[in-house]
Amino acid sequence: MSMLSAQVKYVCWSSDVVSSTIPTEAATPSNEVLLATHAPLRITRRGGRGGHLASELISEQQVLEEFLTSTPNNGVLVATVVGESGAGKSHLVRWINAKVPREPRRHVVYLQKTETSLKDVVEALLVKQKDPEFEEIRRKVSTLGSGMTLDEMEHKLLSELAEVLRTAEADSTFGKALVGENGLRLFFTDPLFEKHLLRVGSFFRRRAEHALRGRDADEGDIPLEFTPEELPLDIGDYEDVKEAAAATQRLFRQLLARPAMQAEAVRLINDNLDVAVMKAASLAVGDIGRAFKKIREKLVGDEIVLLIEDVALIQGVRRDLLDAVVEVGVIQGVERYATVRTLMAVTPGYYRESLPETFRRRSEATSPIYAVDVDLDGATTDEDDLIDFVGRYLNAARVGKEKLESEAPSVPNACASCRFQVACHATFGASRQEYGLYPYNRVALLRAIRACAEKDAELDRTYFNPRKVLSRAVRNVLNDNVSTIRSGAFPPANFLAEESAEMGLPRLPVHIREQIEGTLADEDAGRLEALVTFWGSVGRVPVSDEVLAAFSHPAVSALIYDRDSIPTADPDVGERGTRSTDGIPRSVQGQLDAIDAWSQGRVLPQSIAADIRSVFREFLLARIDWFDVVIRDPDAATINRAVPNNARSVSIEGATENLALGVEPLLRLARSARMAVTFKGLVLLMAGFPERASDALPRVDGIVSPVIGVAKERILAELQVSNAELVGATASLIRGAIACGVVPRRPSDLDIVAATLWRDTSARTDSDSRAAEWTRAYQEYVAVRGQVVDRLLSGVGVAQGSGAVHAVDFTRFATIARVAWETATGESEFEVPEWCRDADRKLKGLTRLSSRQLAHWQGLIDRVRVHIPGGSLPDTVDAIESAVRDGQSEGLVLVSDLHGLAARNAAARALDAKSITDVEKLLAAAPTTTGVELDRVVGATAGADLQAIADYLDYSARWITAGIAQAESGGGMTADVDELLQAVIAEWLEIVGGDSNE
Repeated sequence: MSMLSAQVKYVCWSSDVVSSTIPTEAATPSNEVLLATHAPLRITRRGGRGGHLASELISEQQVLEEFLTSTPNNGVLVATVVGESGAGKSHLVRWINAKVPREPRRHVVYLQKTETSLKDVVEALLVKQKDPEFEEIRRKVSTLGSGMTLDEMEHKLLSELAEVLRTAEADSTFGKALVGENGLRLFFTDPLFEKHLLRVGSFFRRRAEHALRGRDADEGDIPLEFTPEELPLDIGDYEDVKEAAAATQRLFRQLLARPAMQAEAVRLINDNLDVAVMKAASLAVGDIGRAFKKIREKLVGDEIVLLIEDVALIQGVRRDLLDAVVEVGVIQGVERYATVRTLMAVTPGYYRESLPETFRRRSEATSPIYAVDVDLDGATTDEDDLIDFVGRYLNAARVGKEKLESEAPSVPNACASCRFQVACHATFGASRQEYGLYPYNRVALLRAIRACAEKDAELDRTYFNPRKVLSRAVRNVLNDNVSTIRSGAFPPANFLAEESAEMGLPRLPVHIREQIEGTLADEDAGRLEALVTFWGSVGRVPVSDEVLAAFSHPAVSALIYDRDSIPTADPDVGERGTRSTDGIPRSVQGQLDAIDAWSQGRVLPQSIAADIRSVFREFLLARIDWFDVVIRDPDAATINRAVPNNARSVSIEGATENLALGVEPLLRLARSARMAVTFKGLVLLMAGFPERASDALPRVDGIVSPVIGVAKERILAELQVSNAELVGATASLIRGAIACGVVPRRPSDLDIVAATLWRDTSARTDSDSRAAEWTRAYQEYVAVRGQVVDRLLSGVGVAQGSGAVHAVDFTRFATIARVAWETATGESEFEVPEWCRDADRKLKGLTRLSSRQLAHWQGLIDRVRVHIPGGSLPDTVDAIESAVRDGQSEGLVLVSDLHGLAARNAAARALDAKSITDVEKLLAAAPTTTGVELDRVVGATAGADLQAIADYLDYSARWITAGIAQAESGGGMTADVDELLQAVIAEWLEIVGGDSNE
């Protein structure tokens, strides 16, 4: 204990040594480091030959011996190593390369991942031959990477592919449509599509770069093949397809509408890509094949060992090379070509789907297939082997590359000279080679290995992924946590969390995690959970005091270790949901299990998420009152728009949601243990088990409380009844009231409120004297004004149920009205809410007719003043009645209905003569007013009888004029007419505005 007590915040490695020693690719370390860290692989031989079983586990040493000693089939042996990305197949090829004895008559060609440009591949394949024929090939590819730019290679690749597709042949209907002059080549020659196909990150840019510069260090094993996603079907998102040539547009439309045609296009491009790459590199089809065969011919009696770490390396010359390596070397018992032993690594999918069938058939006839994988759940999997694998690399990280290389083949053990070795190994454990596991212990390391594994969904298997383990669980963990350990904060809260969630590894029970989260700050809670999950085997084993001391972590409560509820595997909702526990229906139990799974990283089922959102939303809405800002209770449609029952209102982390970019939910429910317990309580409540729901409802209440104000603001925003919006609407209503002539010139607050709420409940008294257009615009405005008044009242008053507003917050309304009065009577424009815009537009339409109304009034006044230039209306009526009396006796009143004429005259006497002078005053004021004051002038109620007065005077003038004309035409009128008749005519002429001397 005393020895370990000093091992606190201790780091026994350095980041620079880790980075230089622990690779992620098998091809990067030196042979010494490779052999020092090499752990036995799990290799399955498939294909029984020489008395072997059809499928059996073998060692890498057996692979080496079989590869080098098996009798070739007519000079050819092709051994294929298959494995998923990161499984260790390239490591096996690299190990074989390190172990193959170099002999004078054995020529080893090693195509490794770090030298993958087409130029490097071709040079390696030429086996250092110097014949003129080989020098010509070297000359052809010499421009790659030096004399040719990437831009040139990209365009040359497209050009060559276009030419290959132009001359290609096809059997299928779609294939025939895609080759030739009007086929796929159009995409590669049309400038618009060429630009799109060479956009940043596109397949052809990556393919050209691969040919020139080789493979990126972090590129996966999957070869660079063209995929359906690379077809330029999305060009419409970036370019205007109409700018392309007509023939290209036709091909694009055909391809867009036919998925089967798309699949054929992808096949044709991939089938012809190698040829295009070779031609872009100035190589002819068959150049590499002929050269390699020529080399084999020169080396008859020798043996060529071809080691290919990644099939992706031989793209571009793949067709030539594959044909050359399976070309038989012994013909009719005579060795024509040197024997070739080929060991190549390839992923299973590429082997099955992309390698030519003839090549696979010939290669399988010469050698078994070697499959590299470790099924972590398999019966033959030995955990000690996994521990040993990582232990070797942990030791290498401490020793360092330089020392491993200088002391090879011996492998120093860094722990041997460590003063903490005995106690550290006792606490954290060691591999069978006595390499310490610190900072891991055994259970933590095994979980880290599972976290970095790969799943095969089709076979329902979990595979060991050495590359991922080295990258994330060794190199990243060591490099990223030097300062974390030294500061006493290891393990961090997010320790391999993403990897664990992706693999669906079990976590602590939700109630235990809730207990941790409830007693510690977020970072400390996450750290404790990581510690107990990894170093305590998900709470099954208490984390020792020595581990806690080494990580400078405080003591852990025994309550954290609830062995009765520790999960033994990832919860499977489908299986656990089929049984009932404690009287809970199976369907309900399934929901509870799904929530547990959600808390551990799974997606929350949509049905559960929808129910949870509804509950939180209902609680939130129930907490909103409308007393602080007095308004009428919003209707359901408004609430649904403002606070919809979906993720826009309540977003749940880890649920399937289609939130638009930039949309901020009212409430975000984070994935946590406490939240999971709350969700489960709500499910139990909804299922009729309130006694088991614990404090779910108070929790929900506490969660929604902070966003009540925000929800209220959203509803107010949807209603558009904020103070600013109400001021805008009120100002519009005030302007409307002014334009309608119902506002005093110096109004009180009460007058302003009354003007705001004014509705046109009775016909306008002066409508007869108004222009038809103005009257129509006025009627259209007042017809919609009432709706705005109602909406305004709902924003400042209360109602019962769906009834009308019965009480108004007058203090608030009066304040709004005062501000609105200043706004309305000012010269500046102002914004109105959406619900007021229609009425405001109609108001503006009304006020735009002011000049038309003024002109209409002026016309009526002009008509009146022709007949009453200076006198009064009553005097004029008297004169007309007198004319009737005097003219009747002379037969000059040419009106058929004299009784009606008398009635007209009597009615005219009742007309309001002020209509004339009132309108004249308004007309006099109009030229000197603008804006709202002009609206006030035009909207004033005035001239009610002006139209009637003008019509009466015009009517009277017509019959009087007719009578005068009758008299003048000789109807009893002579030169010696008596003085009485002359006086009558003179009076009539005065009425109609004539001259008695005429």
